[in-house]
Amino acid sequence: MSPSSTADEPAADRLLLGRCTLALSSGELLGADGALAGLRKQALDVLLVLGRRPGEVISKDELMRQVWPNVVVGEGSLTQAIAEIRRALGDDGHRLVRNVARRGYMLVPDKSTTARLEAPPVPGVQAPEPATVPTATPARRRFRAPALVAAAVAVAALLGIGLWMAWRSAPPTWQTPTDMARTPLPADVPPLSIIVLPLTLLGDSKDSEWLADALHGDLVIAVAQQRNILVIARDTASTYKGKAIDPRQVAREMGVRYVVHGSLRQQGSKILLNLTLTEGERGVQRWAGSFDVERAELAQAVGDFAVAIDRTLVAELYRSTAERFATLSPSEVTADDLAMQGYALWYSGVTRDNVLAARQLFERALAMNPDSARAWAGVSFTTVAMLNNSWTDNRLATLHRAEEAAANLERVDRDGTYVYSSKTFLLYAKGDFPGMLRVTTEWSGRYRMPLAFGAHGAALLFNGRFDEAVVALERALRLGSRDPFRAEWQYRLALAHFGAARYALAREWSETAAHTNSALTWPPIHAAALLRLGQRAAAQKAFDDHMRRHPGFVTAQVMRRLPGTEPDASGLRSRLIDSLRELGMRDP
Repeated sequence: MSPSSTADEPAADRLLLGRCTLALSSGELLGADGALAGLRKQALDVLLVLGRRPGEVISKDELMRQVWPNVVVGEGSLTQAIAEIRRALGDDGHRLVRNVARRGYMLVPDKSTTARLEAPPVPGVQAPEPATVPTATPARRRFRAPALVAAAVAVAALLGIGLWMAWRSAPPTWQTPTDMARTPLPADVPPLSIIVLPLTLLGDSKDSEWLADALHGDLVIAVAQQRNILVIARDTASTYKGKAIDPRQVAREMGVRYVVHGSLRQQGSKILLNLTLTEGERGVQRWAGSFDVERAELAQAVGDFAVAIDRTLVAELYRSTAERFATLSPSEVTADDLAMQGYALWYSGVTRDNVLAARQLFERALAMNPDSARAWAGVSFTTVAMLNNSWTDNRLATLHRAEEAAANLERVDRDGTYVYSSKTFLLYAKGDFPGMLRVTTEWSGRYRMPLAFGAHGAALLFNGRFDEAVVALERALRLGSRDPFRAEWQYRLALAHFGAARYALAREWSETAAHTNSALTWPPIHAAALLRLGQRAAAQKAFDDHMRRHPGFVTAQVMRRLPGTEPDASGLRSRLIDSLRELGMRDP
C-alpha cells in the first residue's frame, strides 16, 4: 500500500504503466492490446512486489528475499530484472520504475483503478493445473527436489504453459520437413526458452521406467532453477513420451528456442545418461553430454547438466543481444544494453581487440549506471585479460581499476559470484595463494559455475596440489565448454600435468589450448613437454612456431603465469623455465 493510502481505501487492482497495465489480482502484465507482455518470471515477480506497494521505496534486500526465497543470488539478478521491466514498459527515462540511491526501487504508476477488468481469454483454453510430481517410493526419494523448489518451478511452468497455449491458439500452418527447416521461429519467442523431453529408456530393463520418469522431472526442475530461463512444464513435456519427433517440430509446437532430449540406460548400479541440447529453429546441436555415474552420484550429474545448459544459453543471450543492439537508436540504448554488448564481444573470443572494445562498452555502461553489477564484472574480467596478456601500457593503473571494480562489486553485488571472481583475482595479484585457495573453495562450493571451478583449479595449482587442480579444471571445462576462459583452463591443465611429470598429457592440453585461442600469451608448455619426452626436434619446432606468433615472449611471462613460492609450484616453474631456455627463450 502506498504511504498516502488509508486502511479504508480499496487496494488498486490495476496499475497503468505507460503502454502497459499491471493486473495485480491475476498477476499479469498486459500490453496495449490486452495480450501478455511476456516478462520472464523473476522480472514479473519483481514488478508485482513493487506494484502492490506503489509510491513506496522497497529495498533491494526485500525484493530479493521475496522474489528469490531460499536461493542465493547476487544483486545483478535484480538489476537485470529491473532492466527487463523497463524495456517491457518502454520506461527509457526511468519515470515509472525509479532507482532511489542506496535505498531501493519505487514504482510510480500513471493511474490505478479498483475495477476488475479481466484479461481477454484465449479461445478454447482452460486454466492449466499445476504440474504434479508422482508420489515417490523410498527407492526413488533421492531424486525428488525440495518442495519449495518444486513450487517455484510450478509457477515458472504455468508461465511457460500460458505462452505455449497462446501459440497453440493460432491457426495451424501445415509444412513439409523442408519448409520447417527453412521457416524461422517468430521473433518474439523468448531467447532463453526450453523444453526438456522425456528420456528414452534403452535396454531391456522395463523396471527402470520409473527412474527415467523421475529423472525427467529432476532435469526440468534443475534447468528451471537456472536464471531467467523459461521452461515448459514437465507434465506438458511428458505428452511427447515415446514419440520419435523432430526437435524443430517440438520447438514450433511449444514456442521455445531449444529442445533437450536424451536417453537413459541402467546397468546394475551404474547409470548412463546421454543428453543433447538442440537449437529448435535449425535443428543444430549446440551441446551434448554423457554422464556415466553411480546412482548415488546421479543428482550431481543432473546439476552439472543444468549448469552446462545455462552457460550455453547465456552465450546465446549475449549473441542475440548484440544483434538487437545494432537496431537501437542512441536514445534507446540502456546501460544494460551496453554491458550485454560488451559480453557479446567477450564471448566471441578473448583477443586483444575484443577485450579492449568490450572494456570501452563496460565503461560506457558504468557512466550511465554506476550500480551495474554486470558492467563492473565486465571491467573485472577484461582487467584480468589485459594484465595477464600484457594488453595494457599502464599495469599500475589497470590494477587500480581492478581494485575499484572489486570494491564496487562488493557494494552492488555483495557475496554474488562476481564478487568472488574479483576477490580471487586481487589475491592472485597480491601473491596470497593460500587466501586465494580459501576464497575459491567457498566460491566453488556455493556457486557451481565453470568460472568458480576454473579459479579453484588455478589456486590448487599455485599451492602445488596438481592432481586436485586437474579434477577442478576438468570440471570447469565440462560445465563451460563454450566459456571464454576455456583456453586458460586448458593451459592450466597442461601446467598441472607438467607439474606431476605427466608430460604427454601436458603436451596434449597445451596444444589444445593453443588451438582454442592462439592470441593468449601463455608459455608454450607443449614445447617444454616434448623436450622432457626426449623429442627435441618436435620441441624446437613447437617453440619456434610459438615465437613467430609471440615474438616478444620472454621469461617474465612464465613468472607472471606461474607465480608463488610453494615448493612444488616453484619446482614446476623451474623445470618449465629451464626447458624453454634450452629451446631459446630469452630472459627479460
